Amino acid sequence: MAWWKQLLQTTNPGRTRFLLYIIAFPAAVALDFVTPLGVADWLLEVILVWVACVWGSTREIKFVAGIGSATMIAGLFEAHVSTVTVWIGFLNRLVAILAIWTMVQVANRRRAADLDRQRLAAQVRVLQGLLPICASCKAIRTPSGEWQSLERYLSDNSEARLTHSLCPTCAERYMSELNSLNPKQ
Repeated sequence: MAWWKQLLQTTNPGRTRFLLYIIAFPAAVALDFVTPLGVADWLLEVILVWVACVWGSTREIKFVAGIGSATMIAGLFEAHVSTVTVWIGFLNRLVAILAIWTMVQVANRRRAADLDRQRLAAQVRVLQGLLPICASCKAIRTPSGEWQSLERYLSDNSEARLTHSLCPTCAERYMSELNSLNPKQ
């Protein structure tokens, strides 16, 4: 079997993308030779960068964007036409290069946000469902039927670390109770 057929039959998506880049970038350069300068043949490079942004690694994205930008710039010098057409082609390719690097930035930020979300999701341990809680002492009944203090239950069943404090209402109530027990002389 031919090597390229084996390469196409692989289940490795990175290898398939690499084959796509090896075929498509030279095709884009060749397309620049045969098409007039005003034609949007640079769109092929933009599509390849989009493919890298969606499925590639960060390194792959930057590499493909660099190659795509270079082939677009090289395409400017392949055609010999009037000055007006060169400026139109130059501006079109400049906009396409800006679009490419904007895609790279968006892909990198999306990737960073996904990594942050995954990291934070790994840290979160959620308590769900109905918790039977005592209306008086706020103890919680566990699935085994044992009653635990709220603090112990939360410590045992979540990653939360509890500290104790008094809210302003309770602090005022306890201070007035203390003052009534120990009258000033």
